[in-house]
Amino acid sequence: MRRSDPPAVDEFEISVIGPGRGECVIVHLGDNHWCVVDSCVPRRLAEPVAIEYLNSFQNGALAGVELIVATHWHDDHIRGLASIVSKVPTASFFCSNALNTDNFFALAETASATIQGASGVEEFSAILGIITDNASTRQARRLASPKWVVENRSLVRSIQPSRSFPVTITALSPSDGTVRRAYQEIANLLPRAGEAQRRIPSISPNHTSIVLWIEAGPLRALLGADLEHTGNPGDGWMAVVGCHQSHRESQRASFIKVPHHGSANGDYPSVWTRMLTPDPLAVVTPFNAGANRLPLPSDLERLAGRTNNLYCTAPGPGKVPTRDSVVEKTMRSQLAGRRVIDGQPGHVRTRWSVNVENPQATVEVFHGAYRV
Repeated sequence: MRRSDPPAVDEFEISVIGPGRGECVIVHLGDNHWCVVDSCVPRRLAEPVAIEYLNSFQNGALAGVELIVATHWHDDHIRGLASIVSKVPTASFFCSNALNTDNFFALAETASATIQGASGVEEFSAILGIITDNASTRQARRLASPKWVVENRSLVRSIQPSRSFPVTITALSPSDGTVRRAYQEIANLLPRAGEAQRRIPSISPNHTSIVLWIEAGPLRALLGADLEHTGNPGDGWMAVVGCHQSHRESQRASFIKVPHHGSANGDYPSVWTRMLTPDPLAVVTPFNAGANRLPLPSDLERLAGRTNNLYCTAPGPGKVPTRDSVVEKTMRSQLAGRRVIDGQPGHVRTRWSVNVENPQATVEVFHGAYRV
């Protein structure tokens, strides 16, 4: 099947796209209705991967986006999201309640006015501007403000008989305690009187991400964003497992978007034993930028020990190609370093025909994505 072939109306799809920096998850909710979670833009291109992919169907899929979710404000998950919001003004926009503070709005305003590349803050500021501009238009009334997400909030509940299959999307994070602590961390990022706003560092550990639980007919999926395991019962994955046990203890997901690029600090074994079926489909999006590249070979080995159905959207950082010795000498004298430029973003697509007995997944890989 071609990548540009759209899903059938009764197919549930989860597409995970990651070029080696950033990720985007695109979910078909049936009947050409869609959800976009996070965003990334391939190197050397201007268009977010979600827009490119949905437009490739040539069936109006982009206009069918019902909700857009920013799981957190880090640059590798939010880049290009403002463009998606601007093209689908009727979609509901959800983000973490950890950002629902005057300090974050002030941070976004000062960063947007004074610096470029503000670790996602500038992109978020653009989204807020689009929301404000659209607030007075009738067709965009639902976008009058962001919808703030805390644990156990329902984002979608589509159970109408007219839909091909029922779908619900529920947030499992952030917890109330996490939100309170995030408010103080954000306040500490504001410049003091007389100081210029510098580049905004990422808050770490990343325990404010939105984790999503999706139910589509008999199927369940867990989207782990970048949530980390903090070891605190009120934070991170311990809080998520606790929320799950409180509200849907008997349910297990057969699909997981592995959190935090497969890193060890995003791993909590109880997620696999309490929230997932044996051998679930698991998809990792690598992070190949900077010094701390993920996943490590040891991370893939650990994850492969958890499931026999592990996929990766892109290979790890490639080796610099060898050249003629004279060329090599010239390159070394002129350049501080070299790296392999990423190609098209890797794509792992999973589809299920929901309205059949015991739906089976069909997994396809594109643009260098592979099964581990």
